[in-house]
Amino acid sequence: MLILGGPDAKQTTAFITNLSTQLKGDVMKGIVVMVVSEASEQAADTAALKSSGATVRFITM
Repeated sequence: MLILGGPDAKQTTAFITNLSTQLKGDVMKGIVVMVVSEASEQAADTAALKSSGATVRFITM
């Protein structure tokens, strides 16, 4: 399990988006990524991690 989050939701989304551009497709298959952020960022965070193959669990602050 990988947990991502921070005090600034926009900054967390920027980090996740940048991270996802550096990952190869399906490299995180079988890994659960828990994102702790604001509900307004859920779609962007989930979309950014989609190609990684990770299972995304979103927790709203």
